[in-house]
Amino acid sequence: MSKIAIVTDSTSGLSKADVQKMDNVFMIHFSVQMDGKFYHEGIDISDAQFYDELATSTEFPTTAPPSMQEMFDFYDNVAKQGFDTIISIHITSGITGFYNNLVTAVKDYEGPKVYPVDSFLSIQPMGYLVKYASELVKTDLEIDDKLSRIDDLKKTIGEYFVVDDLKNLVHGGRLTNAAAFTGGLLRIKPVLTMNNPEHKIVATNKIRTMRRAIHFIEDEFEDIRQKSGYKMHVYLTGTNNLESMKDWQKKIQTKYPELDVEIGQIGPVIGAHLGTNAYVLGWSKEVFDESGKIIL
Repeated sequence: MSKIAIVTDSTSGLSKADVQKMDNVFMIHFSVQMDGKFYHEGIDISDAQFYDELATSTEFPTTAPPSMQEMFDFYDNVAKQGFDTIISIHITSGITGFYNNLVTAVKDYEGPKVYPVDSFLSIQPMGYLVKYASELVKTDLEIDDKLSRIDDLKKTIGEYFVVDDLKNLVHGGRLTNAAAFTGGLLRIKPVLTMNNPEHKIVATNKIRTMRRAIHFIEDEFEDIRQKSGYKMHVYLTGTNNLESMKDWQKKIQTKYPELDVEIGQIGPVIGAHLGTNAYVLGWSKEVFDESGKIIL
């Protein structure tokens, strides 16, 4: 029977402690450049340091994934720990070419068998997908069934988010319909989503205040929840606004006491494109029971 590892990247929102709890998960780190300095997310720059520097930076930060050779070297090191198969789960192809490049590159890789997976998103929902995969690969299911179940879960992932302004997204070229929304960057709170077949960032609404924008995405979530037909797992996360996330969690948990509502903060690579004080409401199907065991 194959020994399967899960490889993911630092945009998953998983902490070092999270990864250490899973004995079959390995994380490679994306990088961010700001004011001429290069940092590896989660290694040599903290979230707090990044947002402090972002506030005073004279340039827009830029981000970069590992090279394909770095991926191959990383896979080789995973193989040395006894794994002969790797499921490699990464940031959505909707905002970076990394996943598509990886799909092409692994065809010529001579190490363990690698199955790339496009998460359709990043941050906490991607991290939850990794946790599910970590438990799923321990079951007796065939590899194709395991990959199919990972695919089924990622199809339930969705999100809406609000940013203070669009400057970082527009500058980084991550906003698909930028031309329709850039006229009033400082006068609106844009509502965005990746709930589309291409999983690209699209602005959907112009709302005047952050409070109204958050109320809007809560209403959108409620409509989707009612139509889902299954229990949802909820993710609330933001950029440099943890106390606000805690308050938001209390509100959402009170409204949905039966749901698991987790909070977090977005790291430098995704934060470089969203800017500070973004609010994200994400969801997926719940795949763990009350005791933390995987639901098959």
